[in-house]
Amino acid sequence: MADQQIARTDSILIKRYAGRRLYNTASLTYVSLDDLANMITNDCRFVVRDAETGADITSDILSRLH
Repeated sequence: MADQQIARTDSILIKRYAGRRLYNTASLTYVSLDDLANMITNDCRFVVRDAETGADITSDILSRLH
């Protein structure tokens, strides 16, 4: 559990807003699912949270990547 918390603090925070818009809080830009796929390819760690509820929805977003 502690390892997961450490990994998450080193991760880029992506917020999902209404209309499924994804916002990268590190680069201050909106991103697409393709951008997230490229981040994975480049070994960038990120976590996706719902902007309204704060819920971790990373697994839901990852399941949409091809």
